[in-house]
Amino acid sequence: MLKHMIISLVSMFLAALIVPLVGAHNMYVYTVCTTILIWIILGQAWNLLGGFTGQVSFGHAMFLGIGAYSSMIFINQWNLDMFLSMMLAALLAGLFSLPLGKLIFRLRGPYLGLGTLALAEILLIIARNWKSVTNGGEGIMLEADATFLGMSVTDKQEYFYLGLGITVLVCLFIASLIKTKTGYSFIAVRENEEAAEAMGINAARYKSLSLFLSATITGLGGSFYGLFNKFIDPEMVLSVHISAEMIFVTVIGGIGTVAGPIIGSALLISLQEYLKGIPALQTYPSLYLVVYGLMIMMVIVYLPGGIVEGVTKLLKRLKQRRGKQHEHAEDRTSNETVWRSDR
Repeated sequence: MLKHMIISLVSMFLAALIVPLVGAHNMYVYTVCTTILIWIILGQAWNLLGGFTGQVSFGHAMFLGIGAYSSMIFINQWNLDMFLSMMLAALLAGLFSLPLGKLIFRLRGPYLGLGTLALAEILLIIARNWKSVTNGGEGIMLEADATFLGMSVTDKQEYFYLGLGITVLVCLFIASLIKTKTGYSFIAVRENEEAAEAMGINAARYKSLSLFLSATITGLGGSFYGLFNKFIDPEMVLSVHISAEMIFVTVIGGIGTVAGPIIGSALLISLQEYLKGIPALQTYPSLYLVVYGLMIMMVIVYLPGGIVEGVTKLLKRLKQRRGKQHEHAEDRTSNETVWRSDR
C-alpha cells in the first residue's frame, strides 16, 4: 500500500510538471487531464466502499448528482465561495447516505447493488421533474463567477491545478485511512462479515461509516465536476453510465488499491478521447463505445485483479527469475571452487 501511495504521489507531481508544458500549445490537454482527475476522485470514493469494504454500489451517481446540484445552486443563488459550496455539497451528499445506509444494508450481495441502482433511478426521475430546483431537462448553468478562497477560478489551467490539489488530498486521505484501525475494520468486513462480528467489529457501523465517507468524497467530486463543466442536467450527473464509469476505472486499475483508480482513470479517459478522435468512428458517434466496451471486457477477462495486480505479478516473476539466476551463478562458482581445491 505504501508503494502504491508513493507511486500515486510521484505520478501527480509529474503531471503538475508535464501537463503545463504540453498544455501551453494545446489547451484541450487541460480539459482531458482535469477530467482524469475528476474520475480519480470518483473512483477513489467508490473504491472505499466497493473495494476496501466490499459493499458494491451500482448507484453512486446519486451522490455525485447531489454534490453537483448543491454546489451549483449555492453559487448561483447565494453567491458562496467555491470552497464553501463544495464543502457543503460534499457534506449534504454524506448526510443523505446516513438514512440510506440503514435501508440498503439490510440487503447483501447483488441485491445491495440493485437496491442502490433503484434509488439512483428514483433520484434521476425526481431531478427530471423537480423543475423549481433542478430546472428539469434544461439543466442549470453556472451564472456567477466562481472564486476559490477569494481567488478567481475561470480558465482550464486554474481548474486543473485546483483539481490536482483536491485529488492529492483525497488519495492521501484514503491511503492514510486504510492504515488505521477503521481501515482494517473495513477490510475485515469485506473479507468475512460474520468473522469480523465474531471478533467484536460492529459491521453495520463500519459499513455505514464507509458509505458516509464514500458519499462525501463522491459529492465533493460531483461538485467539482459540475463547476468545471459550468453546466449540469439530470442525464449528465445522475444516469447509470456515471455509476458504471466509477466501477470501471476502479476495477480496470485495481480494486482495493489506492493506485487502481489513478491508473484506471488515466487509461480509460485517455482511451475515450482517443477513440472519439478516430475519423472512422466519428461517422457513427456511438460506435466508439462498442470498441471501448470490448477493451474493458478483455482487461477484466485477462487481468481480473486489474492492472495493478497484473504489474505486481509480473514484477514478482522477474524478481524470482533474477533470484534463480543468482542461485545458479552461486552454484557454478562454488562448484568451480571445489573443483580447483580438489586439483
